[in-house]
Amino acid sequence: MEVLRATVQPNPLDKALEVLSSTGAVDVSVRKQTASQAKEPLKEENVKHAVEQANDLAVMFDRNLKFEYRKEADIYQVSVIDTAKDEVVRKIPPDEVVRFMENIKELFGAMLDVHA
Repeated sequence: MEVLRATVQPNPLDKALEVLSSTGAVDVSVRKQTASQAKEPLKEENVKHAVEQANDLAVMFDRNLKFEYRKEADIYQVSVIDTAKDEVVRKIPPDEVVRFMENIKELFGAMLDVHA
């Protein structure tokens, strides 16, 4: 049996975040919450600030971020756009995951309708 080995290369985005946080250009601190802690509602100003920081970071890599709310899946999807070519580089989460979540919600809803 042949064992495949993958080389793990450092993520350039992680390095950029490390450099930016050390210079104070971008606040990348993350607050951890345990399952036992109550979740606080997000403040709109905090979300706007985080989106601005993400966009500022993306501009450094010739990228633009587009945030889209997918109602059927009840999730936000971020499109990373290459500004030079004006094309979508990637979507987070991917379209396949969003469609899966939509289908799961449909199936769950159908199960509740059948048993009700």
